[in-house]
Amino acid sequence: MQHLTIGKLADITGTSADTLRYYEKMQLITGTQRSSAGYRLYNNEAVRVVGFIRGAKELGFTLEEIRQLLMLKTSDQATCFQILERTKSKIKEAENKIRELKEIKNILKNLVAQCPADDSKLDCCPIIEHISKKVKT
Repeated sequence: MQHLTIGKLADITGTSADTLRYYEKMQLITGTQRSSAGYRLYNNEAVRVVGFIRGAKELGFTLEEIRQLLMLKTSDQATCFQILERTKSKIKEAENKIRELKEIKNILKNLVAQCPADDSKLDCCPIIEHISKKVKT
């Protein structure tokens, strides 16, 4: 079994060493040994786990959700249904975000349409006025 330094693990996975240290702090990965100089050493399983983390992050899973997925993945009691339920929940979150972003887009489009787009002073700017309404004085 090959043991990798954090730098080599970072190179192989395309993940920064700082991020890997954070993953270790979050107990998502673990160094299996220490070198004679005291450096953490990782095995090939760490490469697979970091790949899993990256794939899950691309799908919008949080690190806590990824921790749960990893626990399920390594459990001999886990089922596809448990993963499916978490995935359905993630779909609902994505749909809510899409809805929120569409609302933001519509507001911004309306503000752009209201903008005189000339040399008017900013106290007449509908965009600034809209943003300023959100500030409570």
